[in-house]
This record gives sequence, C-alpha cells and structure tokens, in this order.
Amino acid sequence: MVVQNRDPNCRAGCSAAFGSIHEHVGGLATGPLLKTTVNVLMSLGNDPHPTVHFYALAALANVTTAASLAFSPFVSGILGMLIKLYLLDSHEPEGGTLPTANIRGSLPSYQVMCRIINSVIGVLGPELLEPGRTRALTLDLVHEFFKEADSGIRVESIRCMQHLLIFGSQFIPVSSLLTGFRENLSSSQRPLKVASVNALYAFAQKDAFTLSRIGGDKLVEDLFGMLDDDDSVDGVRGVITSWLRQTAVHAPSGWIDLCQRIMSKATAFQQTSGPAVKVGSYAQDDEGEALSSGITKDHLATDEASSSPTSRWRTQLFALQCLHLICNTVAEAGLNEHLDLRHAREMNLNERALLVSRIPDLVKMAFTASTAYVTEIRLEGLVLLRDIIKVRRLQSTAPNR
Repeated sequence: MVVQNRDPNCRAGCSAAFGSIHEHVGGLATGPLLKTTVNVLMSLGNDPHPTVHFYALAALANVTTAASLAFSPFVSGILGMLIKLYLLDSHEPEGGTLPTANIRGSLPSYQVMCRIINSVIGVLGPELLEPGRTRALTLDLVHEFFKEADSGIRVESIRCMQHLLIFGSQFIPVSSLLTGFRENLSSSQRPLKVASVNALYAFAQKDAFTLSRIGGDKLVEDLFGMLDDDDSVDGVRGVITSWLRQTAVHAPSGWIDLCQRIMSKATAFQQTSGPAVKVGSYAQDDEGEALSSGITKDHLATDEASSSPTSRWRTQLFALQCLHLICNTVAEAGLNEHLDLRHAREMNLNERALLVSRIPDLVKMAFTASTAYVTEIRLEGLVLLRDIIKVRRLQSTAPNR
C-alpha cells in the first residue's frame, strides 16, 4: 500500500513507522519482516521527493542498526543503492525541483546516507579487513562524503572514519585523513571540531606511534592551541594524554621540548602586555599572569614590540601535568638508559633524547611554575619538583653505575 500511495507525507510517515518498529521491537522479533522492510525502504529511498527519501533513508539507518548481523545479506544491495543515490541530482543538497527547494533544506539526505554507512560498518566489522567490492564501496562512499563542503555531512563522515579505525588503519589513507582532521581543528564549526577530536582520540588509542610519525609536534601544538581558544571542547586533553602515555617512554625529550615551548609563551605575555600595566597594579588578567609572581619595572620595559602568541594559564597548567605524566611514565617503565648516563653511553644512545639529560630544564620549569601568580600553577610546579627528586633518587639507585 505504501509503495502505491503517491502522497509524499503518507509515504514518509509509513517509512518513519517502519524504522520505529524495528528500532523499538528489536532485530530478533522483526527478523521475518526484515527482507520486506528493506525492499520497501529501498524503493522509497529512490523517490525524488525530499520528504519521502529522507525519512525512508532515516528509517533504513534504524533498521540496519537494529538488525545488526542479520542485515549482512542486504549490505551489498544497500551500498549499491547509496552509490546510485549519491549520483542522482534529486538527492543532492541543492538538487531537485524548485517547489521542493525549501523543503530539502531541513532534510539533509547525505547525512542520513552517512549514518547508514556507519551502521553498515558495524554490521561488517572485521570483514572490512578483507579486500573486496564491499570494502571498496564503503571506503569510496566515506571518502566522497568526507570531501563535501557541508559541515554536517563531514561530521557524519568523520564518525564513519572513527568507526573504521576500530578495525584497522591499514586500508585508510592516514596522511590525508590526519591533514583533514588538523584543518577541522581550526574550523569555526564546533561540531566539526568535536568530531575531529573524537576521531583523533580513537586514532591515538589505536596507533599512537603512527600519529606521532605523521602528525608530529605540529598536531600536538594545534591541540594545545585549541585549549587556548576554547577550553570547553571535550576530548582534547584525552587525545594528548593518551598519545603521551604510549610514546613518552620512547621520546620523553620531544615531549619535554613541546611542553617547554608551551610554558615559554607565558614569558612572552609578560613582554607584550607589560607596558600597558602600571607597576604595582594587580589588575592584570589571571590568564596572562600564570607564570609571573612579581612584575618589575625592568620586565615591563622590555620587548614592547614583541608579538609572540601566549598560552592561557589553564593550558600552562595542563602542560605541567603532562610533564608530571612524562616523569611518572618513564620512572614506571624502569628503563635504565633514561636514568643512567653511563649505561646510555655504553649503548651509544643520544643523551639529549633521554630524560636524565633534561633534569636542568625540568628544574627550571618547575621552579618558575612554583613561584607563579596562580595557585594551581604553583601547586603543580611543586608536584613537578617532587617528580624530579623521585627521578634523581631512581637515578642514584640505578644499576650499572
């Protein structure tokens, strides 16, 4: 009846009803109806009217999720249908006819297509590791949607990428993917930034070393920069922390250099904002005074023309917490080369890359932080000093000395 009825609202309503039934009843109870439901929704998904095909595709996404593994026989047909719909003018964001132009603005069919693909990825699971037509179609669709200009479509495609990363990154162009994520971090669209951060977290959990090799220091600095621009973006600290925990033992000096650059931006603030503040005034912003315990006339008179970027105190605090995590991670690993220079020289290792050679830099940052204006910074500086003492104690008890 629904296929023969030509009223768009009726067809769309019946489609939504199909999706709700499968979503609420479950895949086991609706198993005997699955083939009929999928065939009807695929037919309605080809309807050129935006209301009909949007609700049909949305229902198909619900059915795919509810059916789970039972949906496997229909995966090939669904992917072929999505390829066909992606090429149709009637389903494009700016396609269709003039009477339906205003309707399709609030019915983004491409986003729903991405949700279907995301559900299909869950159905396929580890089967995506095997080369074949199904994997090729899935990857092609995700990549095409990832290149769309609309932020809503890109958010959904990023979620698909995040889902794909669970099963492996060997069949995904990681370099171009990370480049896209980095560009999104500076986007004015908050959902796009949040989706990229979540995908980076999944990548860091899966393969932090590849993230280090391709993303490098620049990506970490971009993430720290996000903390400066918008501290409320969830997940940024999680990405950096997860990345650091997995790689700090292998490259503690690199992480210390990066945190040192973040901390040094506080000094730049004293130079840039100093001339505008009277000596003895306590009206300075806490964000800028994080690492200044007392501003003298000499500080205020230097480098008036400096235009170096500055870190907010919460970003500096997180950098100190990262230094604390580096010390603890290396100490818990128990690698003698990081604690004993003689042992490191016997192994012909680069001394500059070892934790023990960076003790003076750590002491300097910890001392500067412990005399800071902001209480949280001072306390974290003292915690870092305690960590340095702990490392030195381990160094004195390390074998092969």
